[in-house]
Amino acid sequence: MSLSSEDSILLKKIRTEIVPASEILEQRITEFSSAISGQQSSDQTQADVGKMVAGIAEFREMIDTWFPEKPDDSVQLRSSRHDSRNKLNHLFGAIQLLQIAPEVADHVELVTSLCEALEDNLKIISQQPTEPSSSRPLFSAESAKEETAGSQSGEDAIILVADDDPENREIYARLLEPNGFECHFAENGRIAVEKIENGDFDAVLLDIQMPEMDGFEVLSRLRETGQLRQTPVIVVTGLQEEQDAVRCIEIGAEDFLSRPIRPALLMARLNASLEKKRLREQVFEQHFTRELARELARNPDPMKMQARKAQVSVLFCDIRRFSTISERLGPTQTIDWLSGVMGEFSTSVIDHGGVLVDYTGDELMAMWGAPNEQPNHAELACKAAIEILDKLPAINEKWGPIVDAETLVGVGINSGEALVGNIGTHKKFKYGPLGTVVNLASRVQGATKYLKTPLLITGNTREQLPDDLMSRRLCQVRVQNIRCPVDLYQVASGSSNSQSHFFSLSRSYEKALTHFEKGEYQHASAILGDVLVVTPNDGPSLQLMSRVVEAMLGQDEDFSTIWELPGK
Repeated sequence: MSLSSEDSILLKKIRTEIVPASEILEQRITEFSSAISGQQSSDQTQADVGKMVAGIAEFREMIDTWFPEKPDDSVQLRSSRHDSRNKLNHLFGAIQLLQIAPEVADHVELVTSLCEALEDNLKIISQQPTEPSSSRPLFSAESAKEETAGSQSGEDAIILVADDDPENREIYARLLEPNGFECHFAENGRIAVEKIENGDFDAVLLDIQMPEMDGFEVLSRLRETGQLRQTPVIVVTGLQEEQDAVRCIEIGAEDFLSRPIRPALLMARLNASLEKKRLREQVFEQHFTRELARELARNPDPMKMQARKAQVSVLFCDIRRFSTISERLGPTQTIDWLSGVMGEFSTSVIDHGGVLVDYTGDELMAMWGAPNEQPNHAELACKAAIEILDKLPAINEKWGPIVDAETLVGVGINSGEALVGNIGTHKKFKYGPLGTVVNLASRVQGATKYLKTPLLITGNTREQLPDDLMSRRLCQVRVQNIRCPVDLYQVASGSSNSQSHFFSLSRSYEKALTHFEKGEYQHASAILGDVLVVTPNDGPSLQLMSRVVEAMLGQDEDFSTIWELPGK
């Protein structure tokens, strides 16, 4: 492809103007270098000044190579303009970093004239105003520190910089890392794609002209794999043609910036992209731990969201006497109380790796075992429940004087196979389980009212607990709409002293329960009598004694040791 007439005119104009402009730039850099070398300055500042001096010398040496009288074609001219702009961008990068250095504070006029000379050279190569809508120079010494100090923190965001130029990569690191960003680098497009596919990045800064795979190919590859939907890509390049920006945005780039770039502008664009990503994460954080929410927002695995069978543990937690208390409090205080209490319970669920499935008035529903597999899901659910109960004294100390009542709860847990996935709609995301395991967990929560104990689990859950989580089998029940009888257990909580008492209580209680189930009611009654002398307020023992007495009176010919619960 030969050089077009339009490009021939452009080349002639660049050749005519760039040599005298580069001479002025070299003079400004020499003046600046002399001023800095005449005072004490850090090794880093001296190194940055040395890069500027070497950079302008190399730039001037390369002018005839970049812009010969007879270039091969328009492609070569386009590449030469990119390379020459890149060299100027290195100089801009050095001055950006120098503007932050304290040694430069006394050389405002020199820095300003240097920036103006840099901009003049850039405009010649670009053949368009750098900022046509602004009278302010691209960089000003007065605003440099203000811009850097005013940029928002990266909040430990992980950024991938894909750029084949080592000097550009160094500039990125020195600009971004002090502002809280963690930078990773890719030397070409192929490596960038590999790192994005295997890594965990909050955003990508992408150059266009790179070896092996250019920026356009990278964007296309990311769009094909779906990565662009969740990982914002900001194209930062020396190319300035409008069609390049249009093409990048069309492929899926979040934003497009042409070099040279003010640090504050780069920070603003990065933080805007990260804020959009953060909003996506907040949708998931309504249900999942923050780590899992970030994972799903960055790289949503369709298999995790689609309905599938999984082994899970489901927890229901209900606030007792809610209707009575809320009627007395009124709506405003009720919402404050409910929000404060449920906030504490939700924290316990999330801290133990659970999924917050739903709030239904005064009831919380949570799940473990999906979307990520958790082999110890039953243990995690029980530990979350124990923590909820352990929080009640502090909750009552805070809210007792306000609501004029004690906050009490009933917690039920069941484990088994469920169908899990997005059980909401296309308008409202809601991740959770469906199936008998859920219905039974709800019924078990209801059974806490009859057994006068705040926490019950099923035998399915008990089978999966480690030995250090003590429990006692309380009874076998049949709940509404569930055909098979269910074993119910109480899990120990509290201090080591209370657990020691629980162990002793459990041994005696379970002996009584065994006699009861064998029809040996007098033996069961004798043991329970001794238990109630030591622990007179033990709800399960009182309930079992009541059933033993009922059996001994023999008034019910159809009496069964399997307890038919009177309600949900």
